[in-house]
Amino acid sequence: MESMNKFKVLTIIVICMFLFVVAAIYSNTKDATQGKMKNKEKIAKEQLKDDLKTQVQNGAENSANITDLRNQLNMLNQRIDDLSTQVNNSGSQSLNCRIYGSLTGGGIEQLSPEAAIQEARVNNNEIIIACSL
Repeated sequence: MESMNKFKVLTIIVICMFLFVVAAIYSNTKDATQGKMKNKEKIAKEQLKDDLKTQVQNGAENSANITDLRNQLNMLNQRIDDLSTQVNNSGSQSLNCRIYGSLTGGGIEQLSPEAAIQEARVNNNEIIIACSL
């Protein structure tokens, strides 16, 4: 113990205190980081649940829209069938049809009947036709 003096003891105490402070900072930082990660995971899970609920609701709305479109299409087909049977039964009435254009990716393009038919053949587009009695 003769070689131990007050300076050496004080140096050892300061080093131990430094190590204690570093360990305390490390553990607090680690706890804070884990808490933030848990919060981020919780927020991500909640957002995922909200997104899934939104997608389910949109799916239900889309399903209702598709059903409505199918009903309207069926009604239109029925009206065309009724017109065809009226024309066939009456004999005197004729069905007047007019070609308005072609249906492209950007919408309806108004063309002359010949140009619309050519457009349908070349680009495989649909023709817009309106018929009446």
